[in-house]
Amino acid sequence: MSIEGQREESLKRYLSRYIKTAATLGGVFIGALSIFADLMGAIGSGTGIILAVTIIFQYFEQFAKEKERGVDTLIF
Repeated sequence: MSIEGQREESLKRYLSRYIKTAATLGGVFIGALSIFADLMGAIGSGTGIILAVTIIFQYFEQFAKEKERGVDTLIF
């Protein structure tokens, strides 16, 4: 991986500024979404909904990658 204008040695330091913030905000938003879904009485729990969406998205990504490579087999 490379970033234009950055040396290879400084890449780790450059990215570490953003990775911690992105991971923290992602965790906060996922937690807030889960709590909100539980409070609103969504079908199933908020955590269950997030898990289901993640699994479906993973299958979609895998299907898209296989289609890009020219593999026409179904995943399921």
